[in-house]
Amino acid sequence: MVSSDEAVFSAEGVREVAAGLVRDELVVVPVRHHSPACGVLVRRLIRERRPSVVLVEGPRSFSELIPLLTDSAARMPLAVYSYASRGSERWAAYFPFCDYSPELVALREAAAAGVPSRFIDLDLAEQQTIEAEAVGEEGVSLLDERHFRHSRSLELLAKRLGCTDDEDLWELLFESDAGTTEPAEQIARMAAYCLLARADRSEAELTADGTTLREAEMAWHVREALRSRSPGDGPVLVVLGGFHGVVLPQLLADDVPRPEIDVDGVTGQSALIRYTFERLERLNGYGAGMTAPAWHQRLWQQLVDPPAGQHPRVAATLTAVLDISAELRDRHRVPLPMPAVAAAFEQAVRLAELRERPAPLRSDLLDAVQSCFVKGDIGVEGVLVRAACRQTLTGEVVGELPPGAGLTPLVEDARQRLRAQRIRVDDAGRHSVSLDLYRSAAHRETSRLLHGLRMLGVPIANRTAGPDFVGGFELNRLHEKWEVGWSPIVEGTLVEASVYGSTVPTAVATRFGEVLAARRTTALGARQASSLLVQACVLGLHEQAAVAVELVREQVAAEVSFVEVATAVSQLALLWEAREPLEARRLGDELLGLVRSAYQRALLLGRQLNGEPWPVAAALVQLRDLLVSTTGSGLDAELYWELIDVVAAEHSSTFVRGAATGLAYSAGRVASGELSRQVAAYLAGGLPVDESVAFLCGVLLTAREAAWHEQQLLTELDRRLAAWDQETFVRHLPELRLAFAELTPSETDRVAGLVAHLKGLTELGPLTTPGVTADEVDDYLAVSARVAAQLAADGLAEWSGERR
Repeated sequence: MVSSDEAVFSAEGVREVAAGLVRDELVVVPVRHHSPACGVLVRRLIRERRPSVVLVEGPRSFSELIPLLTDSAARMPLAVYSYASRGSERWAAYFPFCDYSPELVALREAAAAGVPSRFIDLDLAEQQTIEAEAVGEEGVSLLDERHFRHSRSLELLAKRLGCTDDEDLWELLFESDAGTTEPAEQIARMAAYCLLARADRSEAELTADGTTLREAEMAWHVREALRSRSPGDGPVLVVLGGFHGVVLPQLLADDVPRPEIDVDGVTGQSALIRYTFERLERLNGYGAGMTAPAWHQRLWQQLVDPPAGQHPRVAATLTAVLDISAELRDRHRVPLPMPAVAAAFEQAVRLAELRERPAPLRSDLLDAVQSCFVKGDIGVEGVLVRAACRQTLTGEVVGELPPGAGLTPLVEDARQRLRAQRIRVDDAGRHSVSLDLYRSAAHRETSRLLHGLRMLGVPIANRTAGPDFVGGFELNRLHEKWEVGWSPIVEGTLVEASVYGSTVPTAVATRFGEVLAARRTTALGARQASSLLVQACVLGLHEQAAVAVELVREQVAAEVSFVEVATAVSQLALLWEAREPLEARRLGDELLGLVRSAYQRALLLGRQLNGEPWPVAAALVQLRDLLVSTTGSGLDAELYWELIDVVAAEHSSTFVRGAATGLAYSAGRVASGELSRQVAAYLAGGLPVDESVAFLCGVLLTAREAAWHEQQLLTELDRRLAAWDQETFVRHLPELRLAFAELTPSETDRVAGLVAHLKGLTELGPLTTPGVTADEVDDYLAVSARVAAQLAADGLAEWSGERR
């Protein structure tokens, strides 16, 4: 580690460190990933120094991909997606490249000069083995620059120089005069910058995050290259992050040994995939990114092909202003006159001069655009202008692989199938897709494809609406709606999922088969087994459904929970009812046989009902709904009603007894008036208040129509409520509200009208007070009680409407 001695941070000390980076036999180029200025520096040094070999920071196994990365047909941005696993541990990461990435510039320049090049860092599995915090399955960047972002010294320097953040500081110190600074001067600046960042990190921190061993690995490769270098050969040129670069000469002098890392049992793969500017954008969470990749792409193009008589950044600023104005006009329909556009460009240039900068920075551009383009409310027009700036400066570029790269078969198959279903896979945007599952076979095929990709863990689509046949939600909807978007992580996860098969149907079938096999060895339960059968049909895996059918049969026979079996039979009935969109007719009589056996098992378990009251009541309702459906027409309904009679009379829970009584009432098995008498009996006061309210809740859960058909029920409830004191009423108010929660708004109004008539009123007035929480009501009631008590103590009880 570089010494934190103050001498190192003097001008002379920094120059000494910088001089050690450039020698006859070794040239170390400290860079920031995805920096145009560093890309220009690397380009110039390789052309001037003519190295014998070029070594680049990056997992060493990536070296086999260098011919693809440097292929003239490759269109950036691209990324190497790498994943590895050992047992239950899984790691995934990206290593992105764009035209101005110093690493890619080095590889391209080496290839053009016929100079060998290779990567020299630890592989993904090795890095994650030594890091205290692994990246996990989601995938992050292997070019993380958190040391710069977390540097207190750089933060203070940014404030001192009037920069908004570390990004603005970097652009001021390095990008603003890119291409005009001599290499020795730029390397010295980089050395100072990186030494400040390293001064804020302890040796323990660098060991914990894997930096120490990574640097030892890279130093070993450099040392081996120096040993292989013949007299008269060009220098070994090393391109790596500046944080590591400033210590490389010292590591070589100390002869730090190569680390030995145990990666036994690790399997993995790397593949070149398409990437996007949106993913490169630091504001979107990319740890090594610089903000505004499209802005830096413009700068790079101006730097490698400078405009005559104009500073590259001034030319890039003009292009950006014109593009932002076009974005506002075309996409946001903002009428923007040309004088305002010209004023924005001039103001950006003048701001840079005023702030004593060599040329406009991105912050100058943004300040000028907002000043000249926002004429109205900053909260309205300002939002549109900022959105247009971000869209323009981020860009929508999607990379393209060279012909020789070839996509993995599963990636190519997925792209072809999605294109065949008219789903776009060639841009980075997200799109809405609406599928008519009942009337369109093509839409059902699209649905199965999207569900299958989700089964593989591919994050290409989110279902936003529509019937959920597995969960049993929104079943009244005919259309399924998705938000679909292709992204680099989609290609990455498809690469990883290739272990299941080379086509989407094969991979989905293999993955689902694994799930089935794993579930058969665990205590699955009837409900989860039936969910798997439904999922098989959702995925279009009707050939594998036979295994799931047998699994359901086994689990139903072994299940001891009434609720589980009742839920399972409800799912199976739903599957039969949805045989058109799910094409469950292929299961034939086997499915109806499962429904019958599960129904009989549920009734058997119902004789010794157990479980929480609410799930039990819901299960009883599910069985009632089954009997009134087409699927249940062949079932023996009388067996169910015999069970309901037993539950209504004998169950230990008053809530469940009320639910069973309500079911019998809805079916006409309890006469009109009898229900009111039973409710009155429970409310009469012989039982604890909790139980009497629970019975009413159960009745209204399963027979809410009684609330307006049985006037006597409301009368008895009113009589009981009038007998309660305020404390009792408030304590049981949540249960009472829950009892009426199933009523629709129109039904609530209907009951309110009956209550108003009962009280001799024409209406009750507003039934809710918006903006008041339940806790606030409790507080108000408590205050009212204290005021009433004080008034009573003072002999003024009548003022509060009470008499003592």
